[in-house]
Amino acid sequence: MTLPPNFNVLVEQIDREIDNLDTELSEAIQLVRARITLFPNNVSSIQLFALLNNYALFSDNTRWRIQETIRYLTTNETLSSQDIEEAGEDLSEQLGRILEAKIVVSNIKKRLG
Repeated sequence: MTLPPNFNVLVEQIDREIDNLDTELSEAIQLVRARITLFPNNVSSIQLFALLNNYALFSDNTRWRIQETIRYLTTNETLSSQDIEEAGEDLSEQLGRILEAKIVVSNIKKRLG
């Protein structure tokens, strides 16, 4: 069974959003590192640094998970419509989590900037 055309649109949107999240994360991590350099014992800055690094790990894991889902869908010749639907639901859920992470990281970045 072939994948529906809107499936590729979803995957492209997820890729763009993860790239945007990674950019936001990089900028926020640089800002918090500068604060930690100035105030090395500031617990709030250290906590923000840890939180941002957790989001970076989330981003990496999500990217890997999506790649594995796509690999499964493109290499499995016996896909049912239910398999494709479940994969689409999973990818949509991941997109939602990515967007939530992006909002949190963006707010942290605003607080630091």
